[in-house]
Amino acid sequence: MSHFSDKLIAWYVVNPRDLPWRQTENPYYIWVSEIMLQQTQAVTVIPYYLRFIQTLPTIQDLAVCEEDKLLKLWEGLGYYSRVRNMQKTAIEIMHKYDGVFPNTYDLLIQLKGIGAYTAGAILSIAFHQKISAVDGNVMRVISRYFGIQDDITLDTTKKQINQLNTTLLSDEQPHLYTQAIIELGATVCTKHQPKCDVCPVRLDCISRQQNLQSIIPIKTKAKAKKERRFITFILEDEQGRFVVEKVTDNLLKGLYLLPQVEADSLQYAIETLESSGYRIQYTEPLGIYKHVFTHLIWYMDVYYGRIDSSINHETVSSFDEVPMATAHKQITTKEKKNVKY
Repeated sequence: MSHFSDKLIAWYVVNPRDLPWRQTENPYYIWVSEIMLQQTQAVTVIPYYLRFIQTLPTIQDLAVCEEDKLLKLWEGLGYYSRVRNMQKTAIEIMHKYDGVFPNTYDLLIQLKGIGAYTAGAILSIAFHQKISAVDGNVMRVISRYFGIQDDITLDTTKKQINQLNTTLLSDEQPHLYTQAIIELGATVCTKHQPKCDVCPVRLDCISRQQNLQSIIPIKTKAKAKKERRFITFILEDEQGRFVVEKVTDNLLKGLYLLPQVEADSLQYAIETLESSGYRIQYTEPLGIYKHVFTHLIWYMDVYYGRIDSSINHETVSSFDEVPMATAHKQITTKEKKNVKY
């Protein structure tokens, strides 16, 4: 065991957060947690993870789950391609491997939605294999520790960091090492204001020695997000039911949205809906909402409206009946408290 991993694991054993996926080495559960933790903080993931594995406790359960139920379990986590890929992979594991999770890198990396990091995390944590798993936390720790001043978005830098992490990996306890270095990045070696005074490997950290913590890791700035503006409606019919529309495009496929029109003018939006068969009796403004996607921002000017029941569109008595896209879930959740429909 290297000097680095020795100190790191000793620190982790005393300082781990109490996270439910750390109570198991079931590869299916580790996989679920790792996919959920992509783009999402651990504190947010906990209730989703517990509900998911309670509802779908086996790979077979995931493989046969109906789409609406699956998306409802994921509702609010965003990046829905993650859970769709999980189901495709579960189906493949059932067909190819009789429901037994593959335990080699070459097999795992071929599965939908499992990249180098996820494969490494599953193999090291669930199967105790000496395989490197490099996520954003690990990149930050390694680049600061070694004082790497190359852009971490470059493939050459990523490869260098992965090689260094492989060298540091514990032979005897790779499962603890992987969790420890991720934990260090998440709780101590953080993006802003790292807690260097309590870091177990601070004495040999080049960034600390040279006061480069605020500079490293170096990352190119992301492109400005595209903006779209909508007039968005909560439409209630005479039976007290609300109109929803199931999305068919790639961004939010399979989820449900409120009716909306890309426009700045309320009158134009109403006329557009009426041309699709809506018969709107009146509207009142509710507020302006914003939702940020990875490369896109939606601005939504929201109105409540009453409509005739004669339209031929899907309706629900409660928005909780269907998996709503987070962009609109925030609207229905907040406005339910403020408006008597």
